[in-house]
Formats: sequence, C-alpha cells, structure tokens
Amino acid sequence: MEKEEKVMVLLLFMTLTSLMTAYLCFGSELTDSGKETGEKANPYTRESGEGEKVFLEAEVLSKRFTYTGEHLLLQVDCNSEVLSVFIPKTAGAEALNNSIQKGDFISITGTVSEYEGTREIKVESKEDILLREHRSSE
Repeated sequence: MEKEEKVMVLLLFMTLTSLMTAYLCFGSELTDSGKETGEKANPYTRESGEGEKVFLEAEVLSKRFTYTGEHLLLQVDCNSEVLSVFIPKTAGAEALNNSIQKGDFISITGTVSEYEGTREIKVESKEDILLREHRSSE
C-alpha cells in the first residue's frame, strides 16, 4: 500500500470509531423520530403547566371522533377532574377507538395543552395509552 492509501484507511477507521462511540453514548437516548426519550413525565396534577409532559391513570367517561380530521377525543375522570384527551389521527386514533371502551381504566402519557380554553392532554402515539382494566358492558 502506498502512503496515501494508508492515510485514507487510517482516517476511515478513525471516522468509524468516532461514529460508533457517538452512537453508543447518545444513540440510546434518541427515538426513531430523533426526539429525546430522556424527558421524564411527571404525575398529572391540576397545577401541571402547559407543555409539561405528564402521566395519569383515569376512567374513560366517553369517546368520540372530532367532526373534522378523524382525531379521537376521550373524556376521562382523573381524581374527580374531567379531562379531555386528544389523540391525533396520526397517533393511532382509529386503533385506540377499537380497543378502548367507556368505563375502561387507562394509563395516559401526554403533554398538557389548552384548546378553546379547555385543558387537555395531547397524546403523541398509541403506545402512550395503555389499557389497565376493561369494564364489560352490562
């Protein structure tokens, strides 16, 4: 091998080593979309601020699709507070509509936001809602 070829191989090796090191150190903190998953969700309280990532367990009081957009809206009872949960179409609204029923107890992770003066929790993906207890219809 000539001197230039040896230099190129060495540079390529150093580049690959640097990329592997960066991936091992920082790659586990990123999701497929590039967002940090290290952001902790706090328990929801009435004092939770807009934009705060929260989690809560609640009973489903009602569900319906929005009039436009095919997004799912849940009304849930969280510690005697009725909250709206907004599930965008792109976050699996249809799949969640099929698996969640009125009376179910669910765990929700989402971001506190406000829509037309009403506080709501916005969900980013269907994995942010987990069924805890399914109530049979009577």
